[in-house]
Amino acid sequence: MNKASVSVIIPYYNSERTIIRALNSVINQVYKNFEIILIDDGSTDNSYKVVGSFIKNNSQYQIKNLHQKNSGPSKARNLGIKQSIGKYIAFLDSDDSWDKNKLKIQMDFIEIRQDIFILGCDHKIVEDSGNIIKSKNLCKFKEVNFYSRLFKNYFSTPSVIVKKSALLKFGGFNEDQKYAEDTLLYLKIIRKYKGGKIQLPLVNLYKNEFGQGGLSRNLIETEKCELKNFKELRRENYKYNKKINIILYFVIVTFSLIKYLRRILIIKLRKQR
Repeated sequence: MNKASVSVIIPYYNSERTIIRALNSVINQVYKNFEIILIDDGSTDNSYKVVGSFIKNNSQYQIKNLHQKNSGPSKARNLGIKQSIGKYIAFLDSDDSWDKNKLKIQMDFIEIRQDIFILGCDHKIVEDSGNIIKSKNLCKFKEVNFYSRLFKNYFSTPSVIVKKSALLKFGGFNEDQKYAEDTLLYLKIIRKYKGGKIQLPLVNLYKNEFGQGGLSRNLIETEKCELKNFKELRRENYKYNKKINIILYFVIVTFSLIKYLRRILIIKLRKQR
């Protein structure tokens, strides 16, 4: 069996209803040189058994099914990174899925641009019924630098492929931070290395734009962590050429707070419908 170039890491917790959809979207990829690493984050439903049955019925694929006490997705992803053999790491959440061409398009691009250390793509917002709420289809590549990433999230976790070496350099995800820990890690990577985004919707996110689940239920805590991230990045100025001066710090904090208030307003308006 060939050594996988891409390790696909999928944490899951009580995901018996959605995990097979996620897994099918991986094994149906046109690009086949991957392994799958699943991490059960202490599920209390039948998720672990469901995944075990899937592995048994798809033994031609390289699939690991790990288990940990309930500790959150950051620790689960870090465990997956440690167990991975691929040069590149891709992440998928257990309630989302990929377009069948996702890995091929991204890996074909990486072959051409090997200076890119983190590569994202666009996504569709999809209801559980399959109705598409929001989608883009620009078919362009956008180079993403540290300063542009401070103002806009170009890297949703299920969209990215990252060089494993970059993840290890920064110690993976912060296991002590419950929200926006992926944002902090990707900002550190893009501060040192080149990154980009393919503007094609190659990921299906099965939730509302600000969601009925996940981080959006905890917008206040997410915003607190985002502001904490900016403080940490500013404290680390001495390590990098790309610095955050006091003016830029004020601007990004203000901009973040405006985005937060906008999200709160949108959610309140939706509830009033």
